[in-house]
Amino acid sequence: MAPPQFFISVFLVSSFLLPSVLGYNANNVKSWCSKTPNPQPCEYFLSQNPINTTIRDEPDFLKISMQLALERATSAQNDMYLLGPKCRNELEKAAWADCLQLYELTILLLNKTVDYSTNLSKDDTQTWLSTALTNLETCRTGFIELGVPDYILPMMSNNVSKLISNTLALNKATFKEPTYKDGFPTWVKPGDRKLLQTSSPASSANIVVAQDGSGNYKTIKDALSAASKRSGSGR
Repeated sequence: MAPPQFFISVFLVSSFLLPSVLGYNANNVKSWCSKTPNPQPCEYFLSQNPINTTIRDEPDFLKISMQLALERATSAQNDMYLLGPKCRNELEKAAWADCLQLYELTILLLNKTVDYSTNLSKDDTQTWLSTALTNLETCRTGFIELGVPDYILPMMSNNVSKLISNTLALNKATFKEPTYKDGFPTWVKPGDRKLLQTSSPASSANIVVAQDGSGNYKTIKDALSAASKRSGSGR
């Protein structure tokens, strides 16, 4: 059987073509990106940013970094839509569908962090960013458990994950485990909770995956297999 061509061509084309308008100069890029845990993707995407908004201080750099993360997540989501026809079986199609939902939720969360009319505190911003990062890792884990080659996955999510990790470091807030109500942190406003429930794959979930055995299944692969069997028996 030939090795899977799972979305290699999509990302090779879309992720590495240089925009026609260059952004910040090299010295500014290196200076600011050196303050992040992942300077390489920071330097690459910041240098290609056509907006070229002035960076005067760290708050400015944080704003631009969050915007970059949002732009790359949106681009990755657009590419993700093209991957459906390349799924080799029902399990991969289920993982792909979950990833689409996780990316939708991630983009919603990142939009919240760049919308300064919401007046989020540093702690709230940290929680949104942490959740966005977790979504991407969940997507990636699902494909790994299904045997999709690891050399393909970094092109899908690693740059976005690293950019979000940079914003977490720049935000400099201590993440505190939130308390929950109806599956969401208690500080989430009722209107936001309703919006998230319509977008989140967790809102309609009836199974729990937990490696410690506290859920219905220990791996995403096991959960997808069971869901696939239930779906087949219902036809």
